[in-house]
Amino acid sequence: MSTMSIGLFGIGLDTYWPQFPGLKARLEGYLNMVAQRLQELHPNVINGGLVDNADAAFRTGKLFRMEDVDIIFLYM
Repeated sequence: MSTMSIGLFGIGLDTYWPQFPGLKARLEGYLNMVAQRLQELHPNVINGGLVDNADAAFRTGKLFRMEDVDIIFLYM
């Protein structure tokens, strides 16, 4: 029996991290809170993490393809 997979990722811009200390960690914390809430509703959530540059976008896309996610949520 196949179970639906949910992909989740957040966005940011890596050039901001040195300018705004603590911002990246705060955004990652918010993203993890969203992931926990989704997991309360559905057990198969794939958290792609914070996408903050092109390399991270390609990694997350590859992860979602490998995990064969059915729907993707962007946390902004």
